[in-house]
Amino acid sequence: MSNATAGFIFVCRKIRAASIISLLVVGGCHSAPAQTINLNQANLIETMETVSDWQWKQFDANLNQFVGYDESAHMSPSSGDSHPQGWVYAAFYVGMARYARLAQESGNDEHLERLKRIAKRSGYLFAPRIYNADDYAIGQLYLDLYEKYQDPAMITPLQVIFDQILNSPPTVDLRFERVTQKSQFTGELMADYFDGRDFSYVPCKNRWCWADALFMGPPVWFHLANVTGDKRYRDFANQEFWETVDLLWDEEDHLFFRDTRFFDKREPNGEKVIWARGVGWVAAGLARILEQLPADYPERPRYEDIFKKLMARLAGAQQPDGFWRPSVLAPETQPYKETSGTALMAFAFASGINQGVLDKNTYMPVLLSAWQGLKSAIQPDGKLGWVQQIAASPESVDEDDSQIYAVGAFLLTGTELYRLLEEDKAREQAHD
Repeated sequence: MSNATAGFIFVCRKIRAASIISLLVVGGCHSAPAQTINLNQANLIETMETVSDWQWKQFDANLNQFVGYDESAHMSPSSGDSHPQGWVYAAFYVGMARYARLAQESGNDEHLERLKRIAKRSGYLFAPRIYNADDYAIGQLYLDLYEKYQDPAMITPLQVIFDQILNSPPTVDLRFERVTQKSQFTGELMADYFDGRDFSYVPCKNRWCWADALFMGPPVWFHLANVTGDKRYRDFANQEFWETVDLLWDEEDHLFFRDTRFFDKREPNGEKVIWARGVGWVAAGLARILEQLPADYPERPRYEDIFKKLMARLAGAQQPDGFWRPSVLAPETQPYKETSGTALMAFAFASGINQGVLDKNTYMPVLLSAWQGLKSAIQPDGKLGWVQQIAASPESVDEDDSQIYAVGAFLLTGTELYRLLEEDKAREQAHD
């Protein structure tokens, strides 16, 4: 693996009054023309507001869900993925809640108040499968609101569910298998069915047996441990996290397989099938976990070590336009821009730099190149395009494809970039 920093020229000029970063990025691990990026807090807010405004225009407050959206997003209303407390919505709310807090600091309460109404209308509840991380990922929204408003009702259902899991922890095998069984009466494939939606049955998803789960599940457990002071939640999450890492981490390439079905699969170029959004979920999940881990937590060095290894490897796979392709190790097989995986990785770089875990001089060029790429995927009306649809492996992408989980990741990235600029401004003022 080549050094992730080779080929970068990084020049940073900070202008305190405008909170501007101007930098020249040359090359990277792939040849690319030099580009100068001027970034300031005002542009970041404007860009994030444009994207979030477009997304909220698709929302029906009476139904508490996005409408006029399923067809263009290739998501069926009868699919479990469309559940308004499921993972698709949860991933959006994770980013939206972080941006809402930032917007409020600037005097805009609209987003935070909207999220508060949505959560209350949802009863602070979840999608139906209590053991499945996809279905309790929305607990992050309730935790964020609880920290703001200190209303115990916001996290009581989350505690009830997690206590039930602790009282009867899952022991299913982590190998991925989708159970298919035909009804003896109708001859049709059977599936779990809740609220007019079909949920496929994958027993190992009662634990964190797929890469996406490391974004959906453990950050919620670690955060709940912090707000309640109950270390049982942290102990459980730590144990389950490393069980999953031991299974899906590829020590040779310092990347994560999506699940056990991909261990022996190979791309036409002979490389392993490493899905950008899948490994992006892990990178962003690790960044969020590190935000919640106490500095003196004994296991923290292990989390930092694997995070650093993963991010160094991802930096070396970034493409000249700032994106990661759907297949990380075989970009030529699906040679498309892809915003969801790219935004998740960009957030991880930004958060890692902000936390002091990743070196700023090494990774800021990677982050800003990714941000420029993401901005290029925003359509004039604010719609974020080039989003690979719901899947489990690399697939084709079109410029008009969109999904709310990508918007959430985009807002996570933009908010962390804003914080980086804020820190630069504070350091500059301290030197006066």
